[in-house]
Amino acid sequence: MRLLLPALLFLGACTAPASGPDTPADAPAEAGPDTTASPGAETIEEPGFDAAAWIASVEAAETDAERVALSAQLLDAIDWRVACGEDDPTAEARGVVRLVRLAPDEVLAEITCQRFAYQSTFALVDAEAGKPPRLVRALGVTEEGRVVADTTASFFGLLARAPDDEADRFSILTKSAGHGGCGTEADYRLRPDGGASIVEVRAHPDCDDPIPPEDWPVSYPLE
Repeated sequence: MRLLLPALLFLGACTAPASGPDTPADAPAEAGPDTTASPGAETIEEPGFDAAAWIASVEAAETDAERVALSAQLLDAIDWRVACGEDDPTAEARGVVRLVRLAPDEVLAEITCQRFAYQSTFALVDAEAGKPPRLVRALGVTEEGRVVADTTASFFGLLARAPDDEADRFSILTKSAGHGGCGTEADYRLRPDGGASIVEVRAHPDCDDPIPPEDWPVSYPLE
């Protein structure tokens, strides 16, 4: 037993880690390789939506098929289908996009939900270059030309803009009959937040007595 004790003390001295000014006795063990990362893993960066390039592509498109493909590209940035509700996704002209310029750098994209004989149900997207696209919403308008409190992103009629309109103005003519002599015409102002304020509504619900839209009486605001 006397010979065994010195041997054990000598063995312990050989296996103990050396300590010194560069290697403290309580230094943590060196970290091993990271086994949680996949070999060759790379960071994936999602490219942002380039509104200017998208607008240029829409302007250059020559067929409805190309325009539908471009509206599908827009889904990566904004889901315009929200405005179409329960409309048939296979409806005629579904997804056809058309641009209306309100100013040199201010663009509205009209995206068809469903095309009818002389007008369409559509979504409006504020697609101004240099910022994320936004779905345009506004208060609803009844067939009698009254403004209701419910907000909607769905529009029905014909989107238009007069050459002498202010930069942020546009209108939607909704025909109640094919001859266009009755219905509503609402003038809107696009807001900085992407919404649209109703400026004025003209209405003529009597389709048996057709008159031109410019002669329809103002139904909103009432003085």
